[in-house]
Amino acid sequence: MSETLDPSIDSEAGYAPQAVDVAYRADGSLILRSPIALDGCRRHLCEYLGTWARDAPTRTFLAERDSEGAWRRVSYEEAWRRVRAIGQSLLARGLGQAEPIAILTGNSIEHALITFAGMMARVPVAPISPAYGLHPEGVVRLAEIAEILKPAMVFVQSTKGLDRVRAIPDFLNAEWVSAEPDPNTTSFPALESAEPGSEIDAAFADGRRDDIAKILFTSGSTGSPKGVPQTQEMICASIRSSSLLFALDEPPVLVDWMPWHHTMGGNGTLHGALRDGGTLYIDDGRPTPHLIARTIRNLTEIPVTFAQNVPAGLNMLVEAMETDEALRTSFFKRVRRVSYAGAALPRETWERLQTLSIRTRGQALAVVSGYGATETAPGICATHWACEGRGEIGLPLPGVEVKLVPVGDRYEVRARGPNVMLGYLGRPDLTQAAFDEEGFYKVGDAVNFVDPLDPRKGLRFAGRLSENFKLSNGSWVITGELRAALLAAAPTISEAVIAGHDRDDIRLLVWAAPAARTAPNSAVSARIAEELRAYNTHNLTATRRIAAFAVLADPPSLGAGEVTDKGNINQRAVLAGQAELIGDLYSPTPSDRVTVL
Repeated sequence: MSETLDPSIDSEAGYAPQAVDVAYRADGSLILRSPIALDGCRRHLCEYLGTWARDAPTRTFLAERDSEGAWRRVSYEEAWRRVRAIGQSLLARGLGQAEPIAILTGNSIEHALITFAGMMARVPVAPISPAYGLHPEGVVRLAEIAEILKPAMVFVQSTKGLDRVRAIPDFLNAEWVSAEPDPNTTSFPALESAEPGSEIDAAFADGRRDDIAKILFTSGSTGSPKGVPQTQEMICASIRSSSLLFALDEPPVLVDWMPWHHTMGGNGTLHGALRDGGTLYIDDGRPTPHLIARTIRNLTEIPVTFAQNVPAGLNMLVEAMETDEALRTSFFKRVRRVSYAGAALPRETWERLQTLSIRTRGQALAVVSGYGATETAPGICATHWACEGRGEIGLPLPGVEVKLVPVGDRYEVRARGPNVMLGYLGRPDLTQAAFDEEGFYKVGDAVNFVDPLDPRKGLRFAGRLSENFKLSNGSWVITGELRAALLAAAPTISEAVIAGHDRDDIRLLVWAAPAARTAPNSAVSARIAEELRAYNTHNLTATRRIAAFAVLADPPSLGAGEVTDKGNINQRAVLAGQAELIGDLYSPTPSDRVTVL
């Protein structure tokens, strides 16, 4: 049984129809598809670069601040010329599909240029979190990645502080290229000094849809990082599908910090700006107390047409705009919509943002969200309509099929389409386990319908399946949902790991919020206990009530896999590493580290 649900198009907002085709199966599973056909996909991502170099040669493509704080800009014409020159140098070294380039640096103009040059020369590029190389415990993860990747070249912005990284066996024989001068590396200008000729043009022309363009590594939130080859077909399909949902009336202008070694920043933001002939200002700020001032400076100077951030970043911007008139005026001058991802947007943040928008521009601002994975490059679903941020992830993108498999009172989400990976790099065992019998990639997340009676209203995120567990009474604990409720109810907690598998009740390992860490441990524990007791008065069921907790003094370990470079907690790794403390939590006579509620 199937049905097509298709309301009228919101032409004024420039959104595609809020529509979905739903097929109901006898086993209770559902198949969701967009009624919009995925057509017009490019053969190669760099075709966009050639197009804009011809049609808008002087328009700024990329900009970043130099050491003096001024904007350093690269036009589309200049980017095209430099990319072709670098590509020529890569070909002169004999690099190809089997000789990838590791990129161990943050977002930069040079990072983008070598990325597109590798694609033109049919050489895979692998942007890797620079955080791994900057911390001793992260080098363990980096060595794991290097063993899988075996790069022929390593690009860095600077070699400072990377002595341990250069000693990793699978990096020793690679050619190192640095943007900043270093006598022991090849200089980036040397790569650009080649005269592009027929070789790079022929390589570009011969490029295939199944060429590996990038290799992205998963963040490690559910285990060690896994290499995900991203083909030209995957990337071009993902970029095209998202463009079919939103109409543009001018080239976009963005100020964005999202890291390019993650699929949202590297594929969604960087490639999206290229697709639309936009201008991307590389934000040197971050949504942290120490770096948000840089983002504020950049957004005050550059009026954007579109903005995206994680919920914590949007909350920081809202707080700043409530007292900073220059920032508020600049931000709302041209912006058409704001997108969030990574977690639910708190209702309070959404309301405060809308209050500022109405105060400044006389109307509310469209807030949208997206959902995807490294393995899907990145898109699976999007809310291509104004939403309120309550965990909505929207409807399938054009060309993507979403299978929903019943799991208790929610659904496991799976995806199939031209943007979905073929498998993990060097791990056929993981590849086989990642797909079901119909070729759907098993994302590992749970979802629910916003309105079970009206699928057009889309899906809502309902937690990671790998983190959920049953209590001894057989009741499921939905950890993502519970964690969100706990953090909202207990502001003294910055993060919580939930224990209770096959136990009678739920107990927590928590980290205190930064503002509370200056207080004595006893005072912090007392404050958290007060907040959790208040929470418990409204949550009496075994799957929601908290019986005890312990405060962790040491931060989660990047090297042990307890935290990803995005800052996400790997619950399983923390529980495994804190087995002794878990035993204490559930002891009939716990130590003074444990607070029983």
